[in-house]
Amino acid sequence: MRTLFPSFAPLLVSGCFLFNGTPSTTAPTAAETGNGTEPTTSAAGEPAVAAGSPSAAEPVAAAPQGPVSVTLRNSCKQTVKVFFGDKPKFGSGTYSSLSSNSVTSHTFAVGDMMWIVDDAENGLSSTSVSANTREIEVLDGCSGLRVR
Repeated sequence: MRTLFPSFAPLLVSGCFLFNGTPSTTAPTAAETGNGTEPTTSAAGEPAVAAGSPSAAEPVAAAPQGPVSVTLRNSCKQTVKVFFGDKPKFGSGTYSSLSSNSVTSHTFAVGDMMWIVDDAENGLSSTSVSANTREIEVLDGCSGLRVR
């Protein structure tokens, strides 16, 4: 039978603790302390939170929303140039046009932008699409938008 040298025993015991990683910052629960009336705190002095409780979890991000189908209505008597994207002339996106007194549909993601642009591709009016956007109308004057 082999015996361990006494000088190795502390290393073996401490090795188990080191291998386990950083010490836990959660405090014992009231049931573990034997006193059901004391609040528990972490080693850092902050209130301890049960692992299954909602406040223990990271903040829940909003679920990504799917595409939004929007009716585009041109109430102007002229064809209007539009831009789908963040920044006309300087950003990436798509140029298109809406014929006079026409109705069409376009699929957007929530947060996408639509612009009315002039012949030099400068933005005249814009809107951002929300999950509740159902219609974007180019108004009579050909330079304004109404969102419903």
